Amino acid sequence: MSEIVIKPDQMAVAEGETVLITMALGSSLAVCMYDEEGGIGGLVHTLLPDKRREGNGKNGLRYVDTATRALFEAMKEAGAVPERIRVKLVGGAKIFCFAGQAGQPDIGRENVSCARKTLQELDLAIVSEDTGENYGRSVHFIAGSGRLEIETVNRSRYWI
Repeated sequence: MSEIVIKPDQMAVAEGETVLITMALGSSLAVCMYDEEGGIGGLVHTLLPDKRREGNGKNGLRYVDTATRALFEAMKEAGAVPERIRVKLVGGAKIFCFAGQAGQPDIGRENVSCARKTLQELDLAIVSEDTGENYGRSVHFIAGSGRLEIETVNRSRYWI
């Protein structure tokens, strides 16, 4: 079983028992797609909701909207059937909560909202998610089956 570590602003698509790993998800979001019948899965680690915020010069995988579309295209190029692709979302936390910050943007919540909107536009179903709250997460995603293990900062582990 091989492993691929995906850093922020990166994505990978793999087959079978390959484990796609991303760490230190705070407000950032992991979008995980898989076609279980085809044995293909992919993961992208995004940072911000949409590309409009910084213009055209930046890496499109940094943004939930463009990264989600790029992952969908990469999945299709790898042989995934669009109607069979399912999605899991992890991250989107609000890590730093301080008194007196009521008006501050919640990037984690915006990331999750943007992902849901983009996935709806692509007609892709979210089958499970572990988002929000106020703690970081790491992900081990088995590409071909869609099994996803989450490890939190307090070291608890669970599958979604």
